[in-house]
Amino acid sequence: MSALLSSLPIEQRTLRLRDLRLYGFVAAFAAGNLLLPLAVHTVPQGGLIFLPIFFCTLLAAYRFGILAGVLTALASPLLNHALTGMPPSEMLFSVLAKSLVLAAFAAFLAMRTARLSPWWLLLAASGMQLAGLAIDIVRGGSLATGLDALRLGVPGVLIMGFGGYAVLRILARTGIDGTGSDR
Repeated sequence: MSALLSSLPIEQRTLRLRDLRLYGFVAAFAAGNLLLPLAVHTVPQGGLIFLPIFFCTLLAAYRFGILAGVLTALASPLLNHALTGMPPSEMLFSVLAKSLVLAAFAAFLAMRTARLSPWWLLLAASGMQLAGLAIDIVRGGSLATGLDALRLGVPGVLIMGFGGYAVLRILARTGIDGTGSDR
């Protein structure tokens, strides 16, 4: 259990626009953000509960920096909407905004702390949910609906924190970290 809760040193691998690996990682993470929602949308309110469209955005931003996170945050909802109609048009702005907030927050936390910890990932996911509440209220949504969405999203936040930690540890252990020469 202590291994699950431990904090490990991590060096964020910030990839630049001229680095072809950036586009490969973004494509892989966007594909993950396309497949995960397909899996959980068979469950009633699965998207609101498990928050699958955000999972790989968190991973991309935390491990590969703000640019990988932002590109994944933009590509994922737009590709999902174009290919599957999800998120619905009326939710697309909110999902895009939350994705961008998550990317920025996760990249910032990874850069500032230089630690991989489920607690930092939980903080990034929780911050995204709270920012989403504020965005939805400013756009004319009700506080009650927003609070209900926060409540429903608790399992997704936990999955992002602890599941994201496990996936990032596996990526680091297998050497998938973006290192290598610039191309």
